[in-house]
Amino acid sequence: MTNAIAYTKISTDEFKTSKLYSNSSFFLLKNVDLASSALGTTVVDVTDDFFAPANMMLNPEPAIYCPERFVDTGSWMDGWESKRHNPTYDWCIIKLGFAGSFEGFDIDTSYFTGNQAPAASVEGAYCPEGDVQANDVQWTEILPKVVLPPNCQNIFTLEKTSAVYTHLRLNNYPDGGIARFRAYGEVHPTLPKDINELVDLVYVGHGGRSVQVSDEHYGPGDFLVLPGRGENMGDGWQTARSRVEGYSDFVVFRLGAKGHILQAEVDTSHFKGNFPRQIKLEGTYSESVVPEKDAKWSTLVEPSSTGAHGVFYFNTAHTDKVFTHAKISIIPDGGFKRLRLYGIREGGKIPTLPIVSPSIPKNLITAEPLTSEAYAAYGQVIQAGFAEFVTSANQGTAEKHHQVAQVVNNFPNGKGKMHMCVFHCRPTNELPFTVKLLERHPYSSQAFIPMTDNKSRGYLAVVALNGADDKPDMSTLKAFVATSKQGINYNPGVWHHPMVALEYETDFAVVVHESGVPADDCNEVDTPHVVVQVPGYHIF
Repeated sequence: MTNAIAYTKISTDEFKTSKLYSNSSFFLLKNVDLASSALGTTVVDVTDDFFAPANMMLNPEPAIYCPERFVDTGSWMDGWESKRHNPTYDWCIIKLGFAGSFEGFDIDTSYFTGNQAPAASVEGAYCPEGDVQANDVQWTEILPKVVLPPNCQNIFTLEKTSAVYTHLRLNNYPDGGIARFRAYGEVHPTLPKDINELVDLVYVGHGGRSVQVSDEHYGPGDFLVLPGRGENMGDGWQTARSRVEGYSDFVVFRLGAKGHILQAEVDTSHFKGNFPRQIKLEGTYSESVVPEKDAKWSTLVEPSSTGAHGVFYFNTAHTDKVFTHAKISIIPDGGFKRLRLYGIREGGKIPTLPIVSPSIPKNLITAEPLTSEAYAAYGQVIQAGFAEFVTSANQGTAEKHHQVAQVVNNFPNGKGKMHMCVFHCRPTNELPFTVKLLERHPYSSQAFIPMTDNKSRGYLAVVALNGADDKPDMSTLKAFVATSKQGINYNPGVWHHPMVALEYETDFAVVVHESGVPADDCNEVDTPHVVVQVPGYHIF
């Protein structure tokens, strides 16, 4: 006799269309998979995973089949598989990334055709301290022992929502393989006690989730609210290409808590040729899980440009209104990695606007356009129009701009010899750019003069003055974006980052004095990391 919640087994097609239970207005498919490793869910104990490790069950990607692949224990299998001939049964304890309640499970035996687990059950425990091996931990059966046919999804919906649990125990009777384990439900959010604290209202850990998506051809909308920034383009939402004029794709999210949306953050990391041309953000208030068709949407961010492989911030309109749902549209299609909607919960005090995004590190600077005035403390800008005087040259066909930069050789005893060379620089693959080190030339100026093929718009120069400790004074650190028509000259002893080309490979003609003694020619030091935003530039 079991006290588990009554359940119904449904087909894969029903999974995509059927409702959970009679009083539900939501589909199992759009619940959060709390067992996904993308949420930080991990295996903390297992009786046996001789043939295939249990943590593979938590992979958010579908299982795959590689019949030609073998490992030391035999055929490689994409899932959890224990040894044969268990006299009792195997089990696996899973610590959830976020505590939650459950409305259904998928115990998937894909590609396990004669070695699948014949049956399984699911238990839950609430143990926020994490020690589920303790004798006093109470396990509660959620899904009773069910039969598992081979090579298929086995989807079970519960007739009512379970209690909240922090851990699950998947029992495997008596042994065998399970490709994937999905535990569909809702996050039980842990929000700050201070209602005035700024929070990400759409974050999955705060209870946010997608409830409606126009297209998920290459990646689900749910991925937009996952923790972290992911590892590659597969960790984001991406739609099929559209060919219809005026088309746009969208994701509707139910916020984890009702609140005022004050700023949006759109992360296009790893989306380099398929980022959306524009985004649009809207908000509405609805007591339904999915807003009604006639819901009235307020535009929070008008259609605005994004770019490749970067993070973009948008201050919102209607900050005085409380919203339950947000809708992000991409125009016309494409994809991006993460969406953050920072705001204050209903009843909290709205801070002074605009806010500074919590995701922006304190050690962040923004590169500014290179000008002679702004750069004067660090050296000179090599550019026509900023010379001390100009004379006619080349039989009147040119103008000579005199003394645009100082070529300095301060080496003692004349040891430094002028060296003219070419630096061939490949473009950075990181934007925003992180400064981790600086260098200087103690006795010589150093000039970089770009020689472009009209592809490169510019490059990044990062500089700092010397401090009292004979190291970079980080309070004087500045970053400049130079155009392809501007050269740059560093004064002797000025700390600078090695040249950073943007977008395309760039050749620089370089003039510097060197003696052949490394300690005299160039000093290099590690620095506290500083993130440099480079407006208008993106990774191709």
